[in-house]
Amino acid sequence: MKLKVIFSALMMSAVLFVSQAIAQTDGPKHPHKGDRFSPKKQTEWMKTELSLSDDQTAKVETINQKYSDKRKAMHEEHRKQMKALKDEQDKEFQSVLNKDQYTKLEAKKAEMKEKRKQAHKERKGTNK
Repeated sequence: MKLKVIFSALMMSAVLFVSQAIAQTDGPKHPHKGDRFSPKKQTEWMKTELSLSDDQTAKVETINQKYSDKRKAMHEEHRKQMKALKDEQDKEFQSVLNKDQYTKLEAKKAEMKEKRKQAHKERKGTNK
C-alpha cells in the first residue's frame, strides 16, 4: 500500500513538473516570445501582407499591444496558480510521507529537473 502511495506521488509530481516545464519554456520558437513576435513586429507583418493604411496600422498596433499585454497577464496568473497548486501538493505529500521518503522525493524531483534542463540544452544545440 505504501509503495502505491509513493509511486502515485512520484507520478503526480512528474506530471506537475513536466507541465510547469512546458509552461516555462523560453526561446523564440514560442509564437508570443522574443522580438520576432512583438506587437510591433506583428503590426509590421500585417501592414506588409494586408497593405494597411497608416491609420489602420496605428489602430492595429494598438490592438496588438492590448492583447499582448493581456496574454502576458494571463500567463503570469497561470504561473502563480501552478505554483500554488504545487505548494498545496507538497504539503499533502509531507503529511503522508515520512521525512526520508519526502527527502527522496525532493531529490528525485531535482534529478528530473536537471535531466529536463540537459535535454533542453541538447535540443537547442541541434536546432541551430
